[in-house]
Amino acid sequence: MGKFLDPFQGFWQNEVKNEKLPEYIQLPKMISEGTIYYDSLLIPHIYCKNEHDLYYLQGYITARHRLWQMDFQSMAAAGRLSEIFGSITVEYDRNIRRQGLQYGAEKFIKALKNDKKTSSILYAYTEGVNEYINQLSYATYPVEYKFFNYKPEKWTPLKTALIFKYIQFSLSTPDYDFQNTNSLKYLGKKNFDLLFPDMLDIQEPIASDDSSWKSLNPILPIRPKGLKTLSGLRKHIIEKEDPDNGSNNWAISGSKTKTGNPILCNDPHLNFTIPSTWFAIQMIHPNGNVLGMSIPGTPCIVSGCNENIAWGVTSARRDDRDWYKILFQDKSRTHYLIDNYWSKADLRIEEIKVRDKESIIDSVRYTRWGPIVYDKNFGNSNYKQGYALKWTAHETSEELKSLYLLNHAKDYDEFDEALNYFSGPALNFAFISNKNTVALNIQGKFPNRWDEQGKFVMDGTRSDTKWQGYIPNEHNIRILNPESGYISSANEHPASKQYPYYTYGQKYEYYRNRRIHQLLDSAFDLSIDDLSNMMNDNYSLFAEENLSFMLNHLDKKLFSDAHYEVYNSLRKWDYYYSPTSINPIYFEEWAKAIRRITWDEFHNHPSIEYLMPTRSNTFNILQNNKDNFFIDKLRTSKNETINNIIYEAFDSTIHKIETWKQNNTNKSFNWSNYKNTTLRHLARLPGFSINNIQNGGYRYIINATKEIHGPTFRMLTEMTPQGPKVYQVIPGGQSGNPGSPYYDNMVDAFTKGELYKVHFFKEKHYQIPPPKNILKSEKIQK
Repeated sequence: MGKFLDPFQGFWQNEVKNEKLPEYIQLPKMISEGTIYYDSLLIPHIYCKNEHDLYYLQGYITARHRLWQMDFQSMAAAGRLSEIFGSITVEYDRNIRRQGLQYGAEKFIKALKNDKKTSSILYAYTEGVNEYINQLSYATYPVEYKFFNYKPEKWTPLKTALIFKYIQFSLSTPDYDFQNTNSLKYLGKKNFDLLFPDMLDIQEPIASDDSSWKSLNPILPIRPKGLKTLSGLRKHIIEKEDPDNGSNNWAISGSKTKTGNPILCNDPHLNFTIPSTWFAIQMIHPNGNVLGMSIPGTPCIVSGCNENIAWGVTSARRDDRDWYKILFQDKSRTHYLIDNYWSKADLRIEEIKVRDKESIIDSVRYTRWGPIVYDKNFGNSNYKQGYALKWTAHETSEELKSLYLLNHAKDYDEFDEALNYFSGPALNFAFISNKNTVALNIQGKFPNRWDEQGKFVMDGTRSDTKWQGYIPNEHNIRILNPESGYISSANEHPASKQYPYYTYGQKYEYYRNRRIHQLLDSAFDLSIDDLSNMMNDNYSLFAEENLSFMLNHLDKKLFSDAHYEVYNSLRKWDYYYSPTSINPIYFEEWAKAIRRITWDEFHNHPSIEYLMPTRSNTFNILQNNKDNFFIDKLRTSKNETINNIIYEAFDSTIHKIETWKQNNTNKSFNWSNYKNTTLRHLARLPGFSINNIQNGGYRYIINATKEIHGPTFRMLTEMTPQGPKVYQVIPGGQSGNPGSPYYDNMVDAFTKGELYKVHFFKEKHYQIPPPKNILKSEKIQK
């Protein structure tokens, strides 16, 4: 602690008033001179005469502001957190290693070596990061290194590959193969299909017009004969990401805008972390100019614009992970059964270093399906059984090449070509160009499955349960210049049932996308302000479609004064999850309680995990399934009807919220305080987190801001004849240093739904000192 508290070297040295670079610095591996301007948000605008220097400086500058974040996330992806935190994270590390993120990252690097261009980009970026690390002393370490008492290690291309794989992990999970399998066996096929349909009637898919695939000649896989449903799959230690990981994006043709220029909006929904998930940057060289959001630790820009096009991404939620039940020959678990033949498993030894303790050695067996994640040493399997994971992230891929080509694309054809190299995670790429082209590509490497393949755990003793190839990239869904004048995606179904390929996904969205359609279908002369307001829309379509049903099934004869007060308030509600409203509190807790009580039978078996029907389908069934036999299908201690479920949920909600009010007398009773949106520090250091952001919105709402999850940036781009106009905000700031004024300087604007206009530098601005107003990021206020 003495070292940490030392005023000359310790955490006091991390308090800074100005994070900008000195006027001149010398970096030994630069080929020629480069120039960096910081604007008023600490966004660096970099100009270099060659690509090596450009990506070298991107690595250097990103490390300067986000080194600890980059390093920490690469260690999390490698399953190395126990080196920092000790025994508390051993199970996390084992799980990550067994899921094969590093195995996939190693293949990523192996493929990269065959491409000189992308290889040179990554190595230049790596050199830049290491140049910054080499300049550090203990006094200048990011404060988290001092707090946890360790030091940064050399950056490597593998660390970047690990971050790419961790992104795919975040957007590929959670998967529900185990729960689906148990629920199918428990309920039978007819009841399972009722409770867990692939689609609901209310769906409005991304691509509803089948003209784009009428001409396809698909080769569809054949379901093998004699497949049986597996049973008795116990609950496993699956590391789950938030099921609402998703995003919104929409792109509007100039025919619907006030200026006649196309406009693109994008806000990715992930866990709220600070430092922010994203780092804004502009990179310019003689053959390219791109501005947007990068991910610390990876070169290029993920979502942004250049002088000709703009693009933004959302999660496509397509399933790219399948589980196979393995049968071992004996206790040695060296061989597993395939088609009546005992095949030898490859052994990968994982050494997990544990702080202040001896290392843990974990032997992971690799099969033709992939790594065996769960066996008798990890999970609840007996010695004869194991469960192997087949995942597209284990295969070679070229996402960095794809991003590089995207950053330099000049039109839709080049954009479309760039996406040929993007395998995962599955994303919906929205697009606009200065030629007023509007488009959307649903991109990923999608297994070509028979219906329901991969929805359940498969029999790993049969080779005919394998993936029968992949959907050809030219058969992936595309929308180009639709008659509606816009495209949009909000993690909903990719296409109508006429699309020939099986498109199973993880809990598709049914409300945000339809609300976007409502707002855009009849809109014309849309302005920047209109679309900024739309990105912050707090209207709940779910509440509109279900509240009356809930209120109409209440028995008012049982009401107390408190019940009447809430009932009358909800009757007058406008369905907006506004920060100062109290109605979202009662509605949200009531809806959660109805779902929980309706499916209480699913909680009766603690050792076996079942899937509980989604809230969307719960209310769909309650309103539209007339016999409602499932309400009391399994015997519980009392008879259940819709009326008494809804009343019991209403009554318990009122008591729960009264308890909250009694325990929070220091807080105003409103939605934002009840929700308590928090930006959590990556290492969960409470003093470095930001609590109780006064924001509205919630799940199923365009403004999808939940407790610890929501829009991790908002970006709006208008493509004008003079170049792009860019407006953006992130919940946090550009700096990863809690002692910097740029650590959280955008939180207030984010909370209020405001955007900053960020200047898109042209090459000419680097010839002379730029005007001061160019360096000022103007706030677009509400």
